Order: sequence, then C-alpha cells, then structure tokens
Amino acid sequence: MRNGTIQDGTMPEAIEDPTPNPSSKFLAGEQARWEAERTVWQHPHEQTLYGQSLVEAYETEHPDGEVTVIDMMLSLDQYRQASQGFEEHLIGIVQSRAMQLAPDRVEPVEAEALLKLPKRTQLRVFDKLSMLAEQVFVWLQAQGKDPIPGASSLPPLVTEADRTSAEQG
Repeated sequence: MRNGTIQDGTMPEAIEDPTPNPSSKFLAGEQARWEAERTVWQHPHEQTLYGQSLVEAYETEHPDGEVTVIDMMLSLDQYRQASQGFEEHLIGIVQSRAMQLAPDRVEPVEAEALLKLPKRTQLRVFDKLSMLAEQVFVWLQAQGKDPIPGASSLPPLVTEADRTSAEQG
C-alpha cells in the first residue's frame, strides 16, 4: 500500500462509522421491548414490528390446506362452538410466542409434523397448547366475552384415557 492505495490501484474499503444510527437504536429498543412483551397476543390484528399482524403472519406461514395444531384443536367437538375471538386470540398467542422464541411456544405447529412425534412428545405439545388456550379463555372471560359458549372453563384438550395411553406408550 502506497499513498492510501493498495498495490493493485484500488482504494481500501471504507471504515464504518462506529456511531450507531439513532433510528436503528430506537428500532432495536422497540424490538427488544416487543420480544419481551407477554401480552402482544391480545391485539392479534395490530401490525407487529415485523410488518404484519399476528394473524396475518400465521396465515402466511400456514397457507390454506395446511392443518395446524390449532386447526386440530378447534375441530374437536368440545371446541367447535369456540368464538371467532377465541380462535383469533389463540392464533395470536401461539404466533407471538413463536416469534418471541418464548419457552412456552408450541412446536411443531404443523399437525403433520406433530403426528410423526412419539405420543409422549405429542402430549407435551398439547399441554403447552392447552396452557396458552387457558390464558386466552380466562382473558376473554375477564373482558366479558364468551370464548366457548356454554363453557365456564376451558374444556380439556386431551382426555385422561389419551393421557394414560400416551404416558404408557
């Protein structure tokens, strides 16, 4: 290198300005706040920092025809009467927990992948889904809404017989 040029005649790469962009610091702070906020699911149609609402993000990830654990749950007799609000908020909590990489997130979300797992692992996934659904159910009731008409508590997702079978198998 002579006089600021490399021997092949090119200029060296510019050194990045070590001063971070203030808007980047703001966005990073907002993202960190969002990532830690445990109630973002309560607004499933509001735009997230990722450019979509939670429901839109979920629908993008799981196009029509792809059955998810939420679809499986809502197709059971005890959940067929669930309100649209219950479904939307259940999607919101499952999606937000996944986006936040929260320890209580439901994985896998795709039914096909879930059904390939051992029964005990499936049971753990259903237990996580039940815990999230319980949060939604209780929160909607506190709002004066009827998440599942006629139900005073969240119906069980897994029967005791299924639980015993999974634990033995």
